[in-house]
Amino acid sequence: MTRIVWITGALLFAFPLLPASNPVAPDVPAFDRILKRYVLADGTVKYAALKAGLDPLTGFVQQIQAVSPESHPALFPSRAYKLAYWINTYNALVLWAMAKEYPEKKDRLNSLLGRYQFFIRMKFKAGGRDFSLNDIETNEIRKQFQEPRIHFAIVCASRSCPWLSRDAFTGEHLEEQLEARTRLFLNQTRNVRFNSAQRELNLSQIFEWYKQDFGDSTEKVLAFIGKYRSVEGKWKLRYIEYDWRINE
Repeated sequence: MTRIVWITGALLFAFPLLPASNPVAPDVPAFDRILKRYVLADGTVKYAALKAGLDPLTGFVQQIQAVSPESHPALFPSRAYKLAYWINTYNALVLWAMAKEYPEKKDRLNSLLGRYQFFIRMKFKAGGRDFSLNDIETNEIRKQFQEPRIHFAIVCASRSCPWLSRDAFTGEHLEEQLEARTRLFLNQTRNVRFNSAQRELNLSQIFEWYKQDFGDSTEKVLAFIGKYRSVEGKWKLRYIEYDWRINE
């Protein structure tokens, strides 16, 4: 996920586009196989092994380059299919970019400059257009769909991120997948901790950075969390410092 809001410059990562004739949607089952092979049950990634066998993921990234819901809307028949495309695109591009330069740049997200370069300055193609990861998260996902549960589905390769799912997202099962990822995240003590003595609720900084996505008030944030676990009475919100170390 992108954690910086300013932008300048450009660095383009691109492959030759696939032929325009007979366009098809990206091969989600192929991406699913990649995730099951290189992502562990705790959401961590076997980056060294992924780098050694990067060709299948590179192929999926090439498919992303060729089509998108904007360039070929007929391939994505509903809102769920469009959103699943962008979630998979974000996660695939993060995985590909991190694995490609692993281990030399494995600590790139530990600094503000490194995060700026990774999330904002580096560019990728999707459906023939150039995007940064920040563009995808902010404009293609958050603004377009206004779905707060995406914050527990897109993963920025860091330890404090949600656990990366071993299942690719699909239009057919998107609703249940978003529910499952949200419930998992909110019931992990690393993300949600109650201090009953002080009436303080310690939350992942995701809730601080994207408070407006959850209702832009303490009461609405608590109401959102209350859909997935018991939250009674009034609580003061505190935020857990984000761990930007790589999720390997």
